[in-house]
Amino acid sequence: MKTGWKDDIFEGKRKFTLIQNEDHTVSLEDVTEYTQKGDAFGAMELDAIGEEFNRAKETVLVTLTVSGWTGTAAPYIQTVTINDAKENMEPILVSALEDGASEAVQKAYSKAFGIVSSGTASVGDGTATFKVYKKPVTDIVVGLKGV
Repeated sequence: MKTGWKDDIFEGKRKFTLIQNEDHTVSLEDVTEYTQKGDAFGAMELDAIGEEFNRAKETVLVTLTVSGWTGTAAPYIQTVTINDAKENMEPILVSALEDGASEAVQKAYSKAFGIVSSGTASVGDGTATFKVYKKPVTDIVVGLKGV
């Protein structure tokens, strides 16, 4: 998302020349002397901001399977498909433990989530790659917020 927006900078007031059109209307031509020309801002930029904001609120659920981890020694790696992922994204890992899970499920999930969250992850175009230093012994569904 764009940052570093700039405003117009000029001395005094804006200046315009009236242009007489063939259809008897008048147009304005900006003849202000600018020391800095600002950025355009309109519906397209507002849409981009809205899309970014909405994406940041969304959580994508990702299933990491026991059989999906590759490698014979740490780090173990698993790459999953995430259709809308882009290489420059930095999602936040969140728990996706189902509400009302039994104590046994909570314990198994906490252990697996701890392993995944203490590892590393990177996002590519359409993928997320997780690296862990111990393989979880159960499948786990995690959330990625901001993809």
